[in-house]
Amino acid sequence: MMLGVEHAYCLCLDKREEHWEDLKEQCESKGIKFHPFIVGDGDIFDKGQYDRINTETPEWVAWRYGGHKTDSAERVAEKINHHYNAFRSHQKMAKLALQQGHEKVLFLEDDAYFTERFDEIADKIQDKVEESDYDMLYLGWWIGDEGDEFNETIERIWQEEKSIAIGKAMRIGGLHGVIINKKILDLITRLDPINPIDSQLSRFFHDKIKSHFVAPKIIHDKGIFSECEQSTVTRTKL
Repeated sequence: MMLGVEHAYCLCLDKREEHWEDLKEQCESKGIKFHPFIVGDGDIFDKGQYDRINTETPEWVAWRYGGHKTDSAERVAEKINHHYNAFRSHQKMAKLALQQGHEKVLFLEDDAYFTERFDEIADKIQDKVEESDYDMLYLGWWIGDEGDEFNETIERIWQEEKSIAIGKAMRIGGLHGVIINKKILDLITRLDPINPIDSQLSRFFHDKIKSHFVAPKIIHDKGIFSECEQSTVTRTKL
């Protein structure tokens, strides 16, 4: 069992089928069962194929995240709506995993990929991970900015020394590659719709959750078009 996890739940946009089909193959090659959670406006596939169809953000929702100062009011509303639908999709993914009785699952997003170093690092940390008492184990993560000194130092140490670490995280983001146990899955289902799930977990529950991250990252994202930010995001290939 790869890092103690057998099942992956992936947030899959209907318009990006080629990406999540690729990720499915990667999961299955590692013995992880891939569960696509298909979302979108409901226009590409038959309605019955969707796990959730996007909705307008209700007026009563006090959503606090999305948009930039330079955005128009319409642009901000559009971004907020995408973030809100992602939040509800992640919540439903957590509910489905709990209903299946899984002790822990791997959460993925369809623009993620397993890095070439995944197997090498996973093999080396397998025993330590199985012995660890964690709530969340980030295989892909956002700490600081991708090109900052912290991130570049981790990459340099890996390249030069092949050094691996599992660190404790106080403030961390990303749901594109994280193993989550059932306690946190249950918590996710009960969050209020005010901020993205990773933001809420990091901001409000960091002192109550045992969050760990693998350094260097062994899951990353492709940096394709972000529906939430409505822009193309550039990522370093790992």
